Amino acid sequence: MHGASSRQESVSDIIDSSNENIQNADQTHSEAMLQKEANPEPENETPKDEPLTNTTTALSSKPYTSFTTHQKWFIVGIATAASFFSPLSGQIYFPVLPVLTENYHLSQTLLNISVTTYLIFQGLAPSFMGTFSDASGRRPAYILAFIIYTAANIGLALQNSYAALLVLRCLQSAGSSGTISFGYGVIADVTTTAERGKYLGPMAAGVMVGPALGPVIGGLLAQYLGWRSVFWFLVIISGGYVVVYTILAPETHRKIVGDGSILPAESWRLSILQYVRIRRRLARMTPAEKKEYDETQSELMASQKSRKIGFPNPLLSFMILLELDAFMIILYVALMMFGSMVMMTSLPSLYPAYYGLDELQVGLCFLPFGTSSALGAIINGKLLDINYKRIARQHNFSIDRKRGDDLTNFPIEKARLQLTFLWSSILAATFLGYGWALNYKAPLAVPLVMSFIMGFTLICTMNSLTTLLADIFPDRVSTASAAQNLLRCLLGAVGAAVVDSMLVRMGLGWCFTFVSLLMVAAVSLLWFEYVWGMGWRQKRWRKVAEKAERERQNGVV
Repeated sequence: MHGASSRQESVSDIIDSSNENIQNADQTHSEAMLQKEANPEPENETPKDEPLTNTTTALSSKPYTSFTTHQKWFIVGIATAASFFSPLSGQIYFPVLPVLTENYHLSQTLLNISVTTYLIFQGLAPSFMGTFSDASGRRPAYILAFIIYTAANIGLALQNSYAALLVLRCLQSAGSSGTISFGYGVIADVTTTAERGKYLGPMAAGVMVGPALGPVIGGLLAQYLGWRSVFWFLVIISGGYVVVYTILAPETHRKIVGDGSILPAESWRLSILQYVRIRRRLARMTPAEKKEYDETQSELMASQKSRKIGFPNPLLSFMILLELDAFMIILYVALMMFGSMVMMTSLPSLYPAYYGLDELQVGLCFLPFGTSSALGAIINGKLLDINYKRIARQHNFSIDRKRGDDLTNFPIEKARLQLTFLWSSILAATFLGYGWALNYKAPLAVPLVMSFIMGFTLICTMNSLTTLLADIFPDRVSTASAAQNLLRCLLGAVGAAVVDSMLVRMGLGWCFTFVSLLMVAAVSLLWFEYVWGMGWRQKRWRKVAEKAERERQNGVV
C-alpha cells in the first residue's frame, strides 16, 4: 500500500488541491487575513488550520508544489533561457548601429530612435502579455510571444528601409519583452518565499547574459557576415527554442494546474513530456483508482474549460502603479534603467572616438558589465535567502519551505531591502567615477572596471527589488513585473533619446554626475518602502479581505 501511495497522489489530495487553486488568488489571501484577525496566533507559530497567504497551498498539509527540486530547476532553466532573448535583442543591436548609419545614410540621432522605440514597446508590451499570462496560462503566452518574435526577426533580416526597421524592431520588442515577466510568474508558481531568491538569482543572471554576450555576438556577425546575419541568428535560436519549449515545458500556472498535479482541461496545454508522464502514471492505477480518478478529472476539466482565454487587460499593470509600495519600488528600478541606458547607448559612439575601437572591440567592451551582472545575480540571490532567514530568526518566525510562509505580519520589506542600500550607494558612486574617467580619457581599463562594478551593483539592487515585488504581489507576479517593465523601459527610452543632447550640453563628466545625483536622491524611495511599506501592504491586503468577505456574504463567491 505504501508503494502504491508513493507512486501517485490520492484522489482526495487532488480534490483538495483543485478546489483551492482554481479559486481567485486574492480571495485565498482574503480568507487568510480574516481568519488571522478572528483567531490570532502566536507570532512565532504558523497556524495549521487556516489559509496562509497566496504563497501557500492553504488548508492542506500538502507541499506548495508537486514538482521535485530537479524538476523545478529544469522549469526555471527553461524560463531563464526565454528571458535571455529580450536583453539579447536589445544589446546585439548596438554594434550594428554604425553600420546601419552608413547603410541608410542617417545620423546617429535618428538611428538611436530605433533604440528608443524598442524600449518603449519593451515597456508597453508586457502590460498586455503579463496579464495574458496571469489570466490564460504560461504556455500559451510563451508560444504566442515567440511566434511574434521569430516572425519579426525574419522581417528584419529581409527589410531594406528605415521605416521597416523601426516597425519591425517594435514588433521584435513586443514579442520578446513579455518573457521576463512570464519567467518571474513561473518561479512564483513553483517556489516558496523562503527559497525564491535562490531561483530568482540564476534567472536574473540569465537575463544579464544577454547584455554580456549580445554586443560580442553582434560585433562578430556584423564584421564578418554582415548586419543581416544578426537577425538570421536570432531567427535560428528563437525558432529552436519554441520547438524545445513546446515539447518539454509544462504548464505551471496555479489557477490551471494547482500545485502541478492537476491535468489541464485542454490537451494543447500539455507538453509531450507531461503527456508521457501522465500516461505512465495512469497505467499504474488499479481499476478502482482509475474510476475515481476519471470522475474527479471530469469535474476538474469542466471547471477549467469554463476559464476561457482572456483578452489581455493592460490597465491591470497601470493599476499596480497606483499602489504606494509598488510605485516606490518600480520608480527606483526605472531610474536605474535611465542611468544604465545613458551609459550603454553612449558607449558605441564614445569608445571608438576616445580609444579608436572597431565594432568587435566595442562589443567586447560590454562584457565587463554583462559578466558582473550575471555574477551579481547569482550571489545576491543567495544573500537574499540568507537575510530572509536572519530576519525570520529575529522575529521568531517559522520558515516552511514545503508549504510556504504567511507573510501577513512578517517584515518582508526589510528582509529584501537591507542589502539594497549598500548596493545602491556603490552604484551611484560608480556612475560618478565612470563619467569623469571618460572625461579625462583615462586608460581603457578604468572605465571597464567601473562598468564591471556598475553591472554588479545594478543587478543586485534590481534583483532584490524584483524579488520584493513578487513577494507583495504573489498571485499577480507577471502583471506586477509588467508594471515594473513599463516604467523601467519608458525611462530607459528617455535615457536613450536624450543621451546625445546631455553629452553635448553637459559634457561627459557632468552628464554622469547628474545620473549619480539622481541615483542618490532616488534612495529616498527605498527608505520610504523600508519604513512604511509593510503598513501599506497590510492595508491593501485588508481591503481585499474585506471585499472578498462582503462578496461571500452577498452570495457572489
